[in-house]
Amino acid sequence: HREEIVKRARGSVLEIGVGSSLNTKFYDYDQITDVTGIDPNESLLRIAKDNKSDNSKRVNLVSAVSEQLPFTNSRFDSVVVTFSFCTIPDPSEAIEEIKRVLKPGGDLHFCEHGLSENPKLQKWQRRLEPIWTPLAGGCHLSRDIFDLIGTTDFELHDHETMYVDKIPKFVGYVYKGSAKKI
Repeated sequence: HREEIVKRARGSVLEIGVGSSLNTKFYDYDQITDVTGIDPNESLLRIAKDNKSDNSKRVNLVSAVSEQLPFTNSRFDSVVVTFSFCTIPDPSEAIEEIKRVLKPGGDLHFCEHGLSENPKLQKWQRRLEPIWTPLAGGCHLSRDIFDLIGTTDFELHDHETMYVDKIPKFVGYVYKGSAKKI
């Protein structure tokens, strides 16, 4: 799922929650000029810097939080977020910052787990979340990603939800797609 979403990026790219750089191998480097990856975790950024690739000259790593992006307005053509919205303390503020740094007509590409469509499973996600969140690095189980993105000045397109095989359903309901800044 990551690969499918990351390959959609074009131009100058901001990756939110770059972590140890799992996504850098999936970018189509013929379609992008550069990737700026941010993460607040210094340990993960050190791992990412050690994970050099042939395209590492086009990847810039920055220690930052998504709620306060250190970039100018309308700086990026694409933003990529994979499995990071669950851990962002204030995802609504992060979406506002993404909107600010994304050029008009730019795309937010995402792949995230979140709140299931099944009401019984939703109850379990909400019950487990207070225990799960501190044990799983701040990961929240009950965020509706389409609602989070769709209530801002983004228009969802090429999006879908599904359960991922071989992952427990309470954590395996995935939202993926793109949203254009309007």
